[in-house]
Amino acid sequence: MTLPSLTIWQSAEPQPAVARVAIAGDFLPAGSLSLTERSWIASARGVQRIFDDVALTFLNLECPLDSEDLRVRPLDGIGAIVSASSQSLDYLQAIRCLPVGFANNHSYDHSAAGVARTSAALARRNLVPLGAGRTLRDSPDVFVWRGAGNIRIGFWAAARASRDLATRRTEGVQPATIARARVAAAALKSQGAQFTVALLHAGCLRTNRADPGDIALINSIASCGFNLVAASHSHRISGGKMLRTQQQHPSFCFYGLGTIVSGYVASLPEREGIVVVAAFSAGGKLLSVEVLPVWLGESGFGEVPSSETASMILDRFVSLTAEIADGSAARHFYGDVSRGFFPLYARDVRATYRQSGFAGLARKACRIRTGHLRRLLHGITP
Repeated sequence: MTLPSLTIWQSAEPQPAVARVAIAGDFLPAGSLSLTERSWIASARGVQRIFDDVALTFLNLECPLDSEDLRVRPLDGIGAIVSASSQSLDYLQAIRCLPVGFANNHSYDHSAAGVARTSAALARRNLVPLGAGRTLRDSPDVFVWRGAGNIRIGFWAAARASRDLATRRTEGVQPATIARARVAAAALKSQGAQFTVALLHAGCLRTNRADPGDIALINSIASCGFNLVAASHSHRISGGKMLRTQQQHPSFCFYGLGTIVSGYVASLPEREGIVVVAAFSAGGKLLSVEVLPVWLGESGFGEVPSSETASMILDRFVSLTAEIADGSAARHFYGDVSRGFFPLYARDVRATYRQSGFAGLARKACRIRTGHLRRLLHGITP
């Protein structure tokens, strides 16, 4: 049976596709998950048809592994500290993951020791962790996959939505900045990559619309050398955009991929996800880019949705893309985040004070970004 999909772009010169590469959103193997037959491999069957003809998958691991006995950092505000067993990597191998992004707001939930354990667990499975554990004095960690024929695809992971961004003195999460993107893109090109992918942890919870600042950043990263830039963090899908380039094909931006596995689902829109699949010829030429819908079932694991649900997810993606194109996306975004803004942040501040007192409030104040202030302004004057 044909899978529901939406073709974003297709080459005018048809050639046989010898490799397909998938980019998915967040993999959060914690919380209220119901394993099928008590097996991570069996639980991957729900999405298996999406990845049957995929040679490689790239996604964001939003959960430290094998770190339950490590010291947990203070939780400032609402949210959760997460961790999982490395047995969950069976799921990633079932859907053909190789590079794994680990640049997100949970990477350091169990400090640097948790990052080290997670990286070691991935390496034991011959998976390549990207995006955490280096300083800014180090070169960005990148990976070039050598596929059939002359295919060379490059991958980089970074985050904007994280309290643990690396500095020159302190290791941390790779920051999603234009400067680091340029260095990463140059490193990938020097290793022969013909097509480059950046997976960013960016977005805003409680809305399907992307933060205008995130849209500008993603577009800029695409313009400085990446052929496909995708974001996840909101646990919801958002729209996309194609940018004109000097190549034979545009650059592709996806502002929210949603989630493929999660034990934390707060609303129905958080059950919707998309997987971006790019097809390549034996010479490494891009042939097509398409979007395939995913639905998180009651188990918390992704499934191929019914025809009706698939149409709903793809229609939402098209609608959100149209808002970005016609310029109304920013207005809708600020309308979304303004609703309930003050009660939510008051609850967050109260939780911070209960957990960590004035020291926690001080840490939270130090982490306020321009985007937070912009949302506050629109909360006062929507």
